[in-house]
Amino acid sequence: MSQSILKGLTVSALAVMMLALNGCSFSPSINVLGSYFPAWIICCAVGIGVTAFAHYLFARWKIIEQLWPLALLYPCLIIFVSCSLWLVLFR
Repeated sequence: MSQSILKGLTVSALAVMMLALNGCSFSPSINVLGSYFPAWIICCAVGIGVTAFAHYLFARWKIIEQLWPLALLYPCLIIFVSCSLWLVLFR
């Protein structure tokens, strides 16, 4: 009985490892002028650009005073835009 349980656990562990390694089989990259860039770099750059534009709009509309934890707001906005862009374009 204990040998069958051990064999079942071994097979289960191998199946989990194979599924985990399956995610490493594809690395999305984009051809930019003959050089392959990882897609996450482009998503981060766009996220930073959108956040800079949002800061410009917040300052222009004079609502930046109500956004008091700016050190928390801007990194969260960068992460939100970058991850959303990644999900929409690459998944």
